[in-house]
Amino acid sequence: MEIKGPFSYSGNKYKIYKAHLKPIFDEFDQVIEPFAGSAPILYNARGGGIGSDTNKAVVFMHNSLKIDEIDKKMEEIYHFYFKNGLNKDSYMELRSFFNEKWGIFGFFDEIAPHFLLLCQLSFNSLVRFSKNGYNVPFGMKKPDFNRILAHSNISKSRNITIIESEYDKLDISLCENAIIYLDPPYIASKYQYNGWNVEDEVKLLDYIDNLDKIGRKFVLSNTLYHRGVKNEHLNDWISKYNVKYIDKNYNAWSAAVKSVKNDYKTCEIIVNNL
Repeated sequence: MEIKGPFSYSGNKYKIYKAHLKPIFDEFDQVIEPFAGSAPILYNARGGGIGSDTNKAVVFMHNSLKIDEIDKKMEEIYHFYFKNGLNKDSYMELRSFFNEKWGIFGFFDEIAPHFLLLCQLSFNSLVRFSKNGYNVPFGMKKPDFNRILAHSNISKSRNITIIESEYDKLDISLCENAIIYLDPPYIASKYQYNGWNVEDEVKLLDYIDNLDKIGRKFVLSNTLYHRGVKNEHLNDWISKYNVKYIDKNYNAWSAAVKSVKNDYKTCEIIVNNL
């Protein structure tokens, strides 16, 4: 049974995994997933593996799954704060408690269930911080404790490790026979994540070429064209590898964010050296 990843996160690749990637990854026991995000590929790997992300909050959420009975602790906190059912005031009270502790101590185990619950209940399950802490508004979403339990069991039983690191600093020798899955921020977008630019893209493509030279198997997902922007560097680079083209649109997201205009002209690709 495929699972979606322990939490919702922008760019989640579960749908593409299920439709296009599963047969590839079924041939490998382990996965290495830099740019982990919610890491759906890693959690679906039979033998687990390793991943990394530069977002400290994302890494904290993954590592929180190692805490004993994390799902039950979330449920206890939910019933403590939401005695009268889902409502904005109780959500803000929970958020204030979390931010108070986070402001003093940073991320630590005691507030892990609070944070996982906040992310489930927040608008679009966003992971967003300001200098004062977690700042996402209430989203009228129901908690899903079973999702956390399922991923917690997998994280422990398959020995999944996710660390805070740049993709090229992750030690891929720790899983010598694993396939490497890369899902970087997209240049072909009007909204570039975390300052990702052309120089970053070229560096990544060189890194992938080196993976190929040393005999490591990889899969890259990216976009050639999205919201009127074309990734010329990627377009020139892909000819040396196997490429699958996917027509895709992101209108569910654009429908939820009124400032974003619908755009049906999106071409996503999957590149590999298998």
